[in-house]
Amino acid sequence: MKYFYLYINISLLGLFLTAAQASEPATSLSPLDVAKNVVNRSASKARIGYMHFIMRNKSGSERKRSALLVHSQEPAHTKIGIYFTKPAGLQNTSFLSQDNSDSQDQNWLYLPATDRVRKLPASSRGDYFMGTDLSYGDIKENFKFALEDWDFSLAEQQIEGDKSYYILQGTPKNEDIKQELGYASFTSKIDAQTWFPVNIKYTDIYNAPLKEISILALDMIAKTWIATHFSVFNSQLSHQTEIVLSDMQYLPNLPSNILTADELAYGAPLMLLNEGE
Repeated sequence: MKYFYLYINISLLGLFLTAAQASEPATSLSPLDVAKNVVNRSASKARIGYMHFIMRNKSGSERKRSALLVHSQEPAHTKIGIYFTKPAGLQNTSFLSQDNSDSQDQNWLYLPATDRVRKLPASSRGDYFMGTDLSYGDIKENFKFALEDWDFSLAEQQIEGDKSYYILQGTPKNEDIKQELGYASFTSKIDAQTWFPVNIKYTDIYNAPLKEISILALDMIAKTWIATHFSVFNSQLSHQTEIVLSDMQYLPNLPSNILTADELAYGAPLMLLNEGE
């Protein structure tokens, strides 16, 4: 009988060890490995949908805006077009970002009031995007951290239930990049299954807490994880921007002339607008 109890105890110990191992990350990665996994997570060739912005100040007052979002990703370049459709005062205001692996990134902004497409300097990456709490750099990075901008480190991993998270930290590689980004550091909680941040906390150039981006919902579109609901809270301004993406869809045959600076002044491409917005 004692051998029977011994067998049971050894079996239970084995089950306990198996369960404990299952909750641990499969491998121990370096900070750069984690950052690369975030940068290299799968991306669909092209997708479109609508961005809805709700901006709240510290008194609770709200402003709302909507825009058509067009996102194209190829091995050598990524393009993002944002074309405002509401309110009427912002209609046809447009932003274009082109991230090229073999040349300098470029960004353009079209303002109907000036009827001019303006190329934005690299120093504008830290500027706020159209009154929101997102910077132009945040829009371009799309919840990733450019390897050429940051030096990375890792804090202790976190286990929550059956999920594991890497705590990735970054500091700009030099003073010029810090000034351009408007950040002295970030700390991000990374889901080890999706390689998508759960949240990102930034400090300003003086290393004081600045803002937190919280991912509230992810959806899978064409085998790509997309943040369809997230918020940005600026603790220094007591201001929040909530962003909801709707009607997101995969568009494998996006015309090549859509996301160009020459077309930006024409506003949202009519062929892509959804009349049921």
